[in-house]
Amino acid sequence: MTYQHSQYFEDASIASVLADVARAHRILELEGHGDMSMGHVSYRDPFGRGLWLKRGNLALSEVEDDDFILLDFDGNVLEGTGLRHLEWPLHAEILRARPDVNFVGHSHAHFSTVLGASTEELKPYNNHGVWFAYEGVPRFAETSHIITTVPLGVAAAKALGGAQALLLANHGVAFVGSTVPELALTGIFLEKAARFQVDLKSSGFPPIEPDPQETREKFDRIYPAKAQNNFWTYFNRRLDRVEALQGIGISQISLPPGI
Repeated sequence: MTYQHSQYFEDASIASVLADVARAHRILELEGHGDMSMGHVSYRDPFGRGLWLKRGNLALSEVEDDDFILLDFDGNVLEGTGLRHLEWPLHAEILRARPDVNFVGHSHAHFSTVLGASTEELKPYNNHGVWFAYEGVPRFAETSHIITTVPLGVAAAKALGGAQALLLANHGVAFVGSTVPELALTGIFLEKAARFQVDLKSSGFPPIEPDPQETREKFDRIYPAKAQNNFWTYFNRRLDRVEALQGIGISQISLPPGI
């Protein structure tokens, strides 16, 4: 698919980043974030025009390099064709509030949404939970509705604060990153940590919460930039194996064992 009159591919840097963002969508699907055609990742336009957002009516697993539209921060479509997601204000207002963030993700990842539908706080019970050692994962409970208005987007961004992820009560999650790998790992590790915590609480075993200082030191030890790149590369290899066998558009539940 090629959008007519689109100029963004004239800038190779944008095209390269959007190719990685497309892969991040498909990786997130494999890691439990898929929910029909819902869920999306955005990229701050490097020229200050606004944000690139995945177009609507596509599953995370179906996103390819040119499946993006350029919006300004007021939601006006500047480039590309296709449906604008209703929840664009969630992305726009987080990007407005967080100059350190270049990428925003939103999904209905199952176990994270289970956690967000309770009063349970995400804890660093396993290595994936340690990813959130410094800022934790706040909850946005002002509404359980989807974030389709600017005021709700502003409120969600305020609830996120300086954290990397946000539980949206009875709805889903939002997560951020300065780079594509950081964005993807934040989403993946959030869902893995939530699943572990749900399993732990379901087991009836008394949970043991690690010392906060030790947890922060553990983050520094196990998640340096080199390790983050290694993990991102792993998830890309896994995506390549899956798509080599079955093509683009594969969901987590359709995978054969061992992939």
